[in-house]
Amino acid sequence: MKIFIFILFCIFSVTALAVETELSGNIEAQGRQSWNNPQAQEFPLMQTWDKEKFYLVYGNLNGKAEFDSSRLEANWFVRHSQSELYRNQYLATQIFNFPNKLVARDVFKLQHRKQEDNYQTDSIINKLYYEWDSGENNFAVGRMYINYGQGEIFNPINPFNQPTGLTSISQVAQGNDGGMFKYFVDDQHSVEFYLLGDKAINNYDGDGSISRTLWTHGEYQATENLQIDYVLGEDQKREKVGGQLSYRLEEAMIFAQTLYQSEYINDNSPSHNLLDAVMGYDEQLTSKWHLRLETGYQKKNLYSTLANFGERFLPTEYFVAAANQFEVHPLIKINGTIIADFKTGFAYAIVRSSFDLGHNMEADLFAFCPVAKGKDEESVAQKLVTTDVGFSLRAFF
Repeated sequence: MKIFIFILFCIFSVTALAVETELSGNIEAQGRQSWNNPQAQEFPLMQTWDKEKFYLVYGNLNGKAEFDSSRLEANWFVRHSQSELYRNQYLATQIFNFPNKLVARDVFKLQHRKQEDNYQTDSIINKLYYEWDSGENNFAVGRMYINYGQGEIFNPINPFNQPTGLTSISQVAQGNDGGMFKYFVDDQHSVEFYLLGDKAINNYDGDGSISRTLWTHGEYQATENLQIDYVLGEDQKREKVGGQLSYRLEEAMIFAQTLYQSEYINDNSPSHNLLDAVMGYDEQLTSKWHLRLETGYQKKNLYSTLANFGERFLPTEYFVAAANQFEVHPLIKINGTIIADFKTGFAYAIVRSSFDLGHNMEADLFAFCPVAKGKDEESVAQKLVTTDVGFSLRAFF
């Protein structure tokens, strides 16, 4: 808290120089009733709870100052959740709090987490960076959001910001510590170079060594409708390479992504290479009906533990998903998503009703439900998916 107050003081102390200053934020409260999958209660999963309540309050406070060709921006994220599930450290709380990891590449920490009794509190500066725009190039340093890629349910080419299309949490992004240099090759082609660091991968409180990320992301506007993205580099002790093609029609968009990850580099831990792929279709079918389809493949990480289940959220290997949004009234929207693993037969449905209450306030009713169980022997993580109904109220300022 003291750190963020100091940051805001620095931002607004430059008001005399600033072309524009801005302070904004949001706050949201949620409550849900959850029912556990009976299969999760069996040995060896030992998630031995049946029915439980979960409460969550979270919010952001964002400060920004722009002056000349420079920008200074910071965001303070706070989240407090309460449930009896915390007493035994059940895995369900990680899913309810997705993304549980609020900084994807963490060197500076700038966070406080307290978990005891039946609650958990997170307080973190998840954005704090300085950006300079020379007109020909951009430069940024600090803790920044990294946003690119068209996937909303699965977005493999961007390992620095997890999509929240299948969760009840919105208005949250992951920070990344390091620097960025953006070079404009010409009007159609730009390249971003990232140098990031992460102590958390090696045990932040241990030896303190930094795992580096050297990353390149390029965007090339090949034609008026066709954009090509490419990524390559070293990240999380793996070499990675991939890309995306996206083609825009008059009222629709088609895209495809793939990302290859090598085995761990210079690490004695067991590992194997990974491959992700996704294809998507997005269309505004009518003035009130929006449709998105995504289908893809994420190779199972055989050496990942169940404690890391929340890192990717999707407990699937081969999946197909359909997400619909329908405007019943200018103030009422209904969202329905179903995702299925067509290898195991597992299927998961999400229904939301959103109500615009005016005065920058919204309310949601939501339900999450596994509608078809997967084969027992195929995916243990699918047994951890709960059935939930809940309500949320959010406000923006």
